Parts: sequence; structure tokens; C-alpha cells
Amino acid sequence: MKKIHFAVSALFGLACFSAHAYDNTIHAGVLNVQVHSESPDFTSNGPTFLTPQPAGLIVNNATTVVFGYTRRLNDHFDFDLVAGIPPEHEVVGRGNLAPYGVISKVKQRAPTFFINYNFGEATNAWRPFVGLGLNYTQFFDAKSTANGNIASGGPTKIDLKDSIGLAGQVGINYHINDRWSVIASVAAAKVKSDMTATTGSIERKTTIDFRPVAYGLAVGYSF
Repeated sequence: MKKIHFAVSALFGLACFSAHAYDNTIHAGVLNVQVHSESPDFTSNGPTFLTPQPAGLIVNNATTVVFGYTRRLNDHFDFDLVAGIPPEHEVVGRGNLAPYGVISKVKQRAPTFFINYNFGEATNAWRPFVGLGLNYTQFFDAKSTANGNIASGGPTKIDLKDSIGLAGQVGINYHINDRWSVIASVAAAKVKSDMTATTGSIERKTTIDFRPVAYGLAVGYSF
């Protein structure tokens, strides 16, 4: 009986150790970014008739592949870094620019880190979590389309400033076993950028409040 009791205790000990053994997790999946952008009408250093009001823009949503790395700090807290393949967003006109459709396109890379708090016990299969962190968004490859050039009155150069802001997320982690897991999450970040569209000597400016909400689904592997 003592041998059986020892064997059961040893197996239970190994199971508990297995649940705690892996401090690193890499994950990959799909991320849908709902932008919810808002921006005031363009201001211009040129004649008013060249930028008839209202004249603004709306940034469309995008879907991309997401990657991440999570480092376990203890049974409840972990460090989570999320990045991915930079998605390309189409930008459509608003007001007097609406008839021109897609007036520009821009890519963005937005690495974000979180400190997550995981509810429940480390041995639980299902573990909801909440996280708070910081987002850095860099805009690049911004370009005016042919329709955008027509709307602006000529070839146009577009520049968007980088953004740094707070980010938060909620989600749930389902542990299939001690190595494999599935993670579903919803994240939001404070992203705001000053935009300048330059056509010849005319500069048109606005500030875009992106207000992104990102819905993610990923598979994780722990080691």
C-alpha cells in the first residue's frame, strides 16, 4: 500500500510540476484590427477653395497575422509581447473627398507589451486574463492613390507621425495540455497621429485618432 501511495504521490507531483515547468510561450494567429478612426477636417496653408470643406478621411479595418511571446513571471503574472506582419489600411475620403473612394494607403507596425494578470490556478485548463501595457505604432509606406492625387490636385506625399500610448487587453487562455494552448483576446490602444499631405507647396494637415480594437485568436506553444 505504501508503494502505491508513493507512486500516486509521485505522479501527482509530476503533473503539478508539468503545469509549472514551462515559463516561455510563443504564439501565432490571426488579428482583426477595427480602426474606428476619427479626424477633423483638413486645414491648409493654401487658398480655401483648394480644400473645400468638409474634407476629411476614414481609415478602414485590416486583418493580419500576429506573433507573440509570453514570459511567465509567477502563477498569476506574465509579460506579454505582441507584434505581427504589418497590415495595410485603405483610407477613404469623407465629405467632399468621399466621391474619390480610396485616396491613400498606409502600413503600420505596432509592437505592444502587456503585464497580464491570470485568474484562477496555474493548473486550470481555462484561465481568463487582463493586461495593461504600452503600444508603439509606426506608420510607413504611406502613399496617395491615383484618385487621391486627383482629389489633391497633383502628386501628393503623405506623412504620419509615430504614436506611443497606453494599451489594455482581456482574454482567455485554454490549455490543451502542458505545452499547447489556444488564446482568444480583445485589445485596445491609444493611437493618435498627426498627418500631413503635401501637394506641391500646399500642405494639408489633420490629426487622426485611430482608437483601434483588435480581436485575436492564436495557438501557443510553451517550452
